Amino acid sequence: MRFKGKLLLSYYEKRLLNAIKRFEIITMVARMNVIDLFCGMGGLSYGFSREGFQVMGFDKSEHALLAFNFNRIGRGIRKDLLTSEVEFEEGDEDVIIIGGPPCEPWSRLNLRKRCFRHPLYNCIIHFFKTIFRINPVIFILENVPDLLKDSTVCKLLERAGSGFSLAHRVICYNHYGAATSRKRLFIIGIRHGYGLSAEDIFECIPRGEPRTVRDAIWDLRHVNWNERINHVWPSARTVRKYMRYYKSGKYGWYILEWDKPSPSFGNIAKTYILHPDSFNGGQTRPISVREALRIMGFPDSYRLPPEIPLNVKYEMIADAVSPVFSLKLARTVKKLLL
Repeated sequence: MRFKGKLLLSYYEKRLLNAIKRFEIITMVARMNVIDLFCGMGGLSYGFSREGFQVMGFDKSEHALLAFNFNRIGRGIRKDLLTSEVEFEEGDEDVIIIGGPPCEPWSRLNLRKRCFRHPLYNCIIHFFKTIFRINPVIFILENVPDLLKDSTVCKLLERAGSGFSLAHRVICYNHYGAATSRKRLFIIGIRHGYGLSAEDIFECIPRGEPRTVRDAIWDLRHVNWNERINHVWPSARTVRKYMRYYKSGKYGWYILEWDKPSPSFGNIAKTYILHPDSFNGGQTRPISVREALRIMGFPDSYRLPPEIPLNVKYEMIADAVSPVFSLKLARTVKKLLL
């Protein structure tokens, strides 16, 4: 009986120690702030918020912050980061900085030949200035792959390399469980002294089952009028305009295919991304807001308030990071750092 008693005590001691460890991890995560620069509607913040990090998002777009706060991703603060700095308490070392500065200066859709002349070019400069000023535990930068062709950005990364372990990958969201083949560049830096390399994070992010358009939106083929706010598309008059453009063979139109992932899309209201049933016995129309959210990996619990104009909703979705990937990324960061 004495032997059994010791075994029983050992069992409960282990359970108690595990509970204490879990509590310490939860407490540490709750104490670690995540600053999201140019947060948009919160696709990149989404994963960190769901993993228990305290998120503060900064953006100058009123509509983006409306969506950010409406979905309780964190505390969204309206600020023009080109004219003002993020306030930060000196001595707070437990901070992670993430962000996706506007990609227009390096986007292949942008017709400007010299990216440094673009009015949004200085956003990337501000991002790195914030990194150098705050010296976070980790930083994560998201942008288009062509960013690395910019000599100024390469010099900024070279400077960052003196204080951070750096790594970058071009991520295809479909490989992580989203129904889009959209590809984005992610650069990760981990402050020296943590015994980790940035490559460790990329290596440990779990892949997901690739999804198709059918997997994402098959059940939305008939409108549920309770979802009218989020399952909406342009008017019939606009669709007739689309049909005229489509028959002209111009403007880069394409129809989604049921059994393939969606290609990367821009603002759907401008690039005419059509539902798979278009011209095939179904209603010829662009994909709806809810369908676009589903394709990018947003859950149905994520909603865009009706105050946001339709074209702005499409634009925000097109610019967003897939939350399917951000959740896997945040979970990996949490596991490795803590």
